[in-house]
Amino acid sequence: MATIIGVTALPLTKEQQQQLCAGVAKGVCDAFHLDINVSSMMLLPSLPPECHGPSVTDQITYFIYTAPNKPDEQKRELVKNVHDATVAVTGDRGKGKVIVIIKEHADNNVGVDGVLRLDAKKS
Repeated sequence: MATIIGVTALPLTKEQQQQLCAGVAKGVCDAFHLDINVSSMMLLPSLPPECHGPSVTDQITYFIYTAPNKPDEQKRELVKNVHDATVAVTGDRGKGKVIVIIKEHADNNVGVDGVLRLDAKKS
């Protein structure tokens, strides 16, 4: 399972948003060997200029939440896949403009449908 949240100030068209969501989700799932149906990709609406500093203007940040203990090689592949999928849609915006933050969490820190994943595995 992977949950992906993208935050950006880039003015993306609806088509770019769809391409970005599809490409990033595929890149994450390919790297982590996940079925695309167990991932969630959410791209937040573009941040208006009054809601960010100047360094954010051409930047996109992804927060990727996943189960723990992914090998570093999979994480390297994920970061490259997400970068490549982003650049394919938005163009190369320069250094430091595609940021990926991976947050691992154990099953006792995730609930689905009112049940901790830890408890769901027991039943």
